[in-house]
Amino acid sequence: MEAKEEQIKEWMKSSTVKLPFQDFEDSVMNKIAEAEEQRARMDSSRKYALIFFAIGSLFGMASNYLIADFVEKSKLDVQLKSNIQLVSMLVYVVLILLFSDKIWKLKQSLKRQ
Repeated sequence: MEAKEEQIKEWMKSSTVKLPFQDFEDSVMNKIAEAEEQRARMDSSRKYALIFFAIGSLFGMASNYLIADFVEKSKLDVQLKSNIQLVSMLVYVVLILLFSDKIWKLKQSLKRQ
């Protein structure tokens, strides 16, 4: 019985894992903590991204309305008025599409994590 216990003790001694360097465990734990902090910051950033996207969308709609109203009241040529309004709306639509794409990619990357 004692021989088996001695053999088991020998096996247990040989099964211990030798770490590559002294603070290996500490460095791994620090990396895990940093990853968790980064994830918390990412959640906060996502919330701010959505808030500012909504604010920017409302600001864009209001500015398009004001530009259209200003151009309509001005004494410019009718063709020039319609071109200014068209360019203003196109810029707004392109920006909304680009930012929507960025938010979509942000949501997809958070789902993968």
